[in-house]
Amino acid sequence: HGYMIYDTLFAQDAEARIQPQMVDKYEVSADKLTWTFTLRDGVTFEDGSPITCADVKYGVSRTFAQDVITDGPTYAISMLDIPKTDGKSIFTGPYKNTPEGVAAFDKAVTCSEDGKTITFNLGKPVPDFNGALTLLSFSPVPKAKDTGEKYDMAPVSSGPYKIESYTEKKSIVLVRN
Repeated sequence: HGYMIYDTLFAQDAEARIQPQMVDKYEVSADKLTWTFTLRDGVTFEDGSPITCADVKYGVSRTFAQDVITDGPTYAISMLDIPKTDGKSIFTGPYKNTPEGVAAFDKAVTCSEDGKTITFNLGKPVPDFNGALTLLSFSPVPKAKDTGEKYDMAPVSSGPYKIESYTEKKSIVLVRN
């Protein structure tokens, strides 16, 4: 149900081409280390609140909390320019961290003052980084609504559908968002 309730910065169309979804323009540095994206006007969560850079940044930060968020791809951990110690990122997600880890993440993922533009600084060139942005681990999460590992039980929709009811391992009812 993930792609029904979450929009991402990019999505695949019917022919598997990568297309902007929540983005109206983007720039890539010549060395493929810096990717900057401007969010489309009018992208909102299910409650009508606007999706900002901070929501996307926070959603990405959850990927690093490997002790709490144990499913999904970890491309952000391997791609973002965040130092590693013994092969592990010094940033360990939004739930518990060190000042050095937070500073490293804040340098790797930056937001414009108006909250419309997000920049990802990568540790190595990634020519198809926008392809990684089609993954749910790059979808926005409003920090105030995050419930850690239980977030999947009642996520806040940014996509075309939202959850009307959910019974774990039994049923899910989606309605238009």
